[in-house]
Amino acid sequence: MKRAPKAEKSIPIGALKSLPAVLREHGADPWALLESFGVTDEALASPLSPLSTVSHGRILESAAKLIDCEHLGLLLGQRATLDNAGPLRFLVLNAPTVREAVESLIRFCGVWYRGLHVSMTEDEGYACMSMSIDGGIPGARHLLTAYLAANVRILELILGRTWRPTLVRIAYRKPKASALYEQYFQAPVWFGQAHYEVLFPQSLLDQPRSSHDQQLGHFLHQHMTELEARQTDDFSARVRQVIETLLPTGCTSQKVAEFFAIHRFTLYRHLDEQHTSYEKLLEDVRRDLANQLLSQTDLQIAGIATRLGYESQGNFTRAFKRWNGRTPTELRRNAARLKMTNMQDEK
Repeated sequence: MKRAPKAEKSIPIGALKSLPAVLREHGADPWALLESFGVTDEALASPLSPLSTVSHGRILESAAKLIDCEHLGLLLGQRATLDNAGPLRFLVLNAPTVREAVESLIRFCGVWYRGLHVSMTEDEGYACMSMSIDGGIPGARHLLTAYLAANVRILELILGRTWRPTLVRIAYRKPKASALYEQYFQAPVWFGQAHYEVLFPQSLLDQPRSSHDQQLGHFLHQHMTELEARQTDDFSARVRQVIETLLPTGCTSQKVAEFFAIHRFTLYRHLDEQHTSYEKLLEDVRRDLANQLLSQTDLQIAGIATRLGYESQGNFTRAFKRWNGRTPTELRRNAARLKMTNMQDEK
């Protein structure tokens, strides 16, 4: 039996947070573009929600073409923060040394940035941080430039604002706006290289950092280790999580497969090996969420139908009756009667 993929190839949707501002600055309507990919203002309000690296790449590629900006990734990366890294932000900024901060960043970024690979090597007196993405996805150059610039921003937080890299390497031909790269990095930038890398003196890694709280650091490291361990959870359980995330914007087996960087048929094969299917998991998620939303919220039934990815309230009502033998309206009516009866009994 073949093993299921270990992690979805996705990036937090919050990585697109600064894209609307960049597009507006260039005279473009950001939401016409973003909503065509199912990304809404409401979705960006949950910055840690996953979005496939394929979708990220396509969005950035389309945005770059829309505003005719070959250095879009640089514009996004220079606005980056650690806000999309959850508790990892506090672990990194609480580290006692630069080395521990960088090693924590590299080790745990995969908890949320599952489509991005960061590594570090040390050679001839220099530390070299490299970034890569699995496969040849569209818009990869914009994504990797954004993360290269973002990592420089993060290193500034770790090392101090006066720190600058020794050298930056980028794996595409020198663009017309190359001066903007050197202006941002304030370091030599070599284009046409084999990798996306930033180099700095190795000696900085053992530099101590102030304001370290040992007890907090231990707690955060333990918490991140537990989050990391969950990445090996049952594959079908992780597919359920992805389905739930995608439902409001339209969930398909193709979109779910993209999270795992596999073909749709491979997704079906892995699920079949676990004696389930995409359709069954989709139905299970919809049924469980429907019961939860109807019993625990005051959302209108039409709104719940939309949240579950149904094209109409009628389609949702028919599915719900098939699951429960009664309509959503009947369930709420019965729940209201039961609540009233319990209140009267308490009196």
